[in-house]
Amino acid sequence: MRNTRAPQGFTLVELMLAALVGCLLCGVAFQLLLAETRQGGSLAESFQLKQMQRRTLELVKGDLERASTWQIAPDPSRSWPCALAGRQPKLAITPSDGSDPVLYSLGPAPSAIWRGSVLMRCGPAFDLQGGVRSGSRYQNRVVLDGVDRFQLYQPSGLPVLQMQLEQRTRFGGRVRSQGVG
Repeated sequence: MRNTRAPQGFTLVELMLAALVGCLLCGVAFQLLLAETRQGGSLAESFQLKQMQRRTLELVKGDLERASTWQIAPDPSRSWPCALAGRQPKLAITPSDGSDPVLYSLGPAPSAIWRGSVLMRCGPAFDLQGGVRSGSRYQNRVVLDGVDRFQLYQPSGLPVLQMQLEQRTRFGGRVRSQGVG
């Protein structure tokens, strides 16, 4: 009687084919994971920029609440408490206490650590509680970095100021915030 035993194991071709399919599946899974990570990073950056824009608009709004008057696109040749260094003045806010105007300007960064055009605030310092420190010297400080646009508009006949900020993300998206002060 002849022993007819079925062959055991896989052939070399079958093993190589299985390894190839496994590698392809791992490659697809890796690409999906990489795309998800990139999208998550982009979303996190957009969220962070949006938060910084809101905080900046709240700062401007706080200065407007302490103001007696304001002027959009004030004269750049005027003598300001802080140097403009090539930045364009966007908003001058005259405090109700009669002190020098708080100036917001947009333009080149003061040093290479910033990633593009900056929005700067020339005004008095703040105390530890976030209020304006009375009698403090005016300081020129970067409020927001990488600003593409800081647009201001005052509707005729209304004592309000509409503000819009726009920044570009590293992944090519745009983040915009609007506020009214």
